[in-house]
Amino acid sequence: MAKAIHLPDEIISEILSPALRVSDEAFSYISTISSFSNIKSASPFMTFTESTSALLVVCKAWLRVSTPLLYHTVVLRSKAQAQALAATLKANPDLGTFIKRLRVEGGFAISMLKILQSSPNITDLFLSVQFASGDNACGLCRGLALLDPVRVIVAKATLWGPISKEALKLLQTLEKCVLKWKKLAIFEFPESLCERTDIPKGLSQAPNLATFVILDPEFFLQRVAGYMELVATNPSLKRIRINPVEAPYDSHHRTAFYGQVERNKKLNALFDRDVVADPPSDLTQIDHLPSTTPFVYPARLAADSVQEDAIWSRVLCFALYNDTSKPKSLSYRRPSLATPLLVCKSFARLGIPHLYETPVLNSMTALNSFASELGLKPILSHYIQGLTLKIDPMGASFFERFETVVASIPKLRELNATHAFPLRWDAFCALAECTGSSMELLRGISIPHRGAANPLVFTSFPRLRELEWYSNATFTDKPEVDTFTSLVKLTVTTSDPSFLTLLSQMELPSLQTVEFPAGSTGGACFFQKHGGKLCDLALSTFQLGDPALAIWRNCPSMKTLHVCCGSKFPTIFSLCTTGQTHTTLERIVFKVPSYLHHGQSQKKALKKVMTSLLASLSSFPALRDITHPACVWPTSEPEILKSSWVKWAESFLEQGIHLVGPDSVRWRPRLKFVTKSKK
Repeated sequence: MAKAIHLPDEIISEILSPALRVSDEAFSYISTISSFSNIKSASPFMTFTESTSALLVVCKAWLRVSTPLLYHTVVLRSKAQAQALAATLKANPDLGTFIKRLRVEGGFAISMLKILQSSPNITDLFLSVQFASGDNACGLCRGLALLDPVRVIVAKATLWGPISKEALKLLQTLEKCVLKWKKLAIFEFPESLCERTDIPKGLSQAPNLATFVILDPEFFLQRVAGYMELVATNPSLKRIRINPVEAPYDSHHRTAFYGQVERNKKLNALFDRDVVADPPSDLTQIDHLPSTTPFVYPARLAADSVQEDAIWSRVLCFALYNDTSKPKSLSYRRPSLATPLLVCKSFARLGIPHLYETPVLNSMTALNSFASELGLKPILSHYIQGLTLKIDPMGASFFERFETVVASIPKLRELNATHAFPLRWDAFCALAECTGSSMELLRGISIPHRGAANPLVFTSFPRLRELEWYSNATFTDKPEVDTFTSLVKLTVTTSDPSFLTLLSQMELPSLQTVEFPAGSTGGACFFQKHGGKLCDLALSTFQLGDPALAIWRNCPSMKTLHVCCGSKFPTIFSLCTTGQTHTTLERIVFKVPSYLHHGQSQKKALKKVMTSLLASLSSFPALRDITHPACVWPTSEPEILKSSWVKWAESFLEQGIHLVGPDSVRWRPRLKFVTKSKK
């Protein structure tokens, strides 16, 4: 067994500090509900990742070093957290001496008194006066007198809402405490509360107050108020600041206010008007120190032209990469992307193939320019491997131009469109003849065709791996040669029943993924033939419940099931009910349009679906994830108590199954508050 390497505690501390440190920006962050949009900003401490306390259980050395780092900044967001911390400090009072910064987002009853009694070294204190219903600040009010902080931040989420009885009690306690706190140097207070409480009066007599910060997140401050002049009478006060600090382009918000400040000599001397500096508009203004080691081109690289071209070609490949998933225009029309080609002739020679590798056409103008470029320089068409169309097609001339462009690209591997791009059947056949042998992906192409079509065209796509079929063409014949031998993913957006019948007559040895949209029906012969090899399926609720398809029996290898729903095709609560056991299904993903997430009828249907799933879990022993796009995790203790998603998530977790939101975020159970009667 290898001997363990023992690092000094100082080095371990440097390693662990970045993971355990809470930045001052996060500690002092104020979650507010906008007066204009009623949108609440998210707290930086509402996360669903692994707790940093997990680092303490790695080994004894990490436990010893991490404990002071973990307790340096304590954030309390629920009664259960406060109760747990109070119990911990009671069992081990020495831990309280490590607490230097304390953020309290509530009242948390008598637990706060126990915490403050055990934490004599607190220097930074964050208090929220936004209390949930049933919360009280009795322990917090009694414990504040035991502290002597250097910095105090008072926050209120709803800037102009009413002040609750508990919040008023806390503010009255603060008014008394600021007179006694001898170390208090910085006090940050919401502007909306300054004229509604007597805190400014107490601050005017605070013994060592140096900085008074007025919190004005929505730039409501337009005049010099009486409380400012009152606080300014404190002889120890050195500065008054307003947060957030205004940027130069927002300075007009407080023009009238600062005009009044300038006419008041006392306030003008105290106000700190620092603003956020704009980055220099001209990068040449930035002074760069001359390099002490000038770059010298490697002699070996200059001597070997083949190796030199290979290396620079690889560099330019990354520099000219065009992400087709983002809305960019055609590569060669983006000067910022093509700039490296202007460096020298060698870069132009090596970079042009990469520049034209995956062009993206966003407009008719781009298509015309692209077609003209290919006409003038036919060699460019040999560099093109993928073509993405983000154009809403209009006019016959457009289709002629597009068909001409596609026919001139001999090595096209991917053709992707985003607007159901229509292509005539004869043009599709021409595409198959010209580029079918190299085509690997065909998606977003609509092929309007009435009547019977010849399936022999499919034999021209021997390398096709992904196909989206968007056509009502009918097929009566079967290809003599087996086709689509490389097809891995099939998406059937629109089809005639004969298309699935045709596919059921093929072997499709590589097929793994099949997708159907909401509202799709039929396909029994297809699933009877190919269901055994499918691992990833997207099906409509009709298909899932169709006994003729017998999805659970015909698809024994299915690992992921996407359930596609829509306004006319709602989720059926019994869709995952099966009388047999499916041993391979690991994930169920609901695909529901965003506009259906919040309707009352949808919520009732969703409740039935979740209840049905909970009752059917014994049929899916391998199930690990259930994903729903309407799943939104709450960010505060009151919201957690009311959330149906949390109740469902914790019910699923009892069976080892995670309920997942649209951003792949799983619910992590929170500490539970234990009442005295349950102890």
